[in-house]
Amino acid sequence: MNRLSCLLLALAIAGLNVVKAATPVVLVEHQGKYQGYFEKPRLGLVVTQFNASASLYWPAARLFKVDLDTKLKLEQQRKQLLSRLAALKLEFQQDAEPQLAASVEKLEQDIAAWELAGHMQLSLDPDIVRAKKSLNPLLSAGQYKLLVNVRPTVVQLEGLVAEKNIALADAVSVVHYLDSVSVLDGGSSSYLYIITAAGKVLIAKTGLWNNTYQEVSPGSLLFVPFEQRFLPEAFSDINEQIVELLLHKVVAQ
Repeated sequence: MNRLSCLLLALAIAGLNVVKAATPVVLVEHQGKYQGYFEKPRLGLVVTQFNASASLYWPAARLFKVDLDTKLKLEQQRKQLLSRLAALKLEFQQDAEPQLAASVEKLEQDIAAWELAGHMQLSLDPDIVRAKKSLNPLLSAGQYKLLVNVRPTVVQLEGLVAEKNIALADAVSVVHYLDSVSVLDGGSSSYLYIITAAGKVLIAKTGLWNNTYQEVSPGSLLFVPFEQRFLPEAFSDINEQIVELLLHKVVAQ
């Protein structure tokens, strides 16, 4: 190889290294604004840098991983769930249960429309994260979406319920919300799921015989499941499968 060829090869390698060095290891988006990091940052650094307004309500914040691989895995999970729901709907139709079939169809339509991303089930409050090392991990390489806004004024609803949201009330039990919405055929009145902003799943007992006081924190999502007695044995775990995917729904704020 002559001297000129060696020089050109060295310049090409240098150029590749510059491009590689200029690509952030972690990229975080919040409300259309991006912050890049050339080394893996700790969570505390990320949330502190985005904590630009005193009105931001961090207990309701969510952080999602939006890499292509993560989304593809979730799409496969959605496909499997929709396939089972289609089979459940067919079984209700064959059993002459059109109202229950209609409830399943509503679920199918909702789930097909969900925006999905990998929910990072972490506490995001900057003060809490900075104070405790175990809550301040290094973020893995990739792209993220941060959702944080003012304190929510509504509770979002999913599942066998007609409404999409209901006004958030302070110091009331979850039964307050269930009593104020229209539960669809097959929907449970004895329990429902509360999914907090941090990704914690709570089962709230709401029946006349098992009612337990359980408040709903701002930023939580309520899922009204099928009442178990309406589900064929082969679909006894369908509520849990829906919740597993619902954890990764990008909840609008």
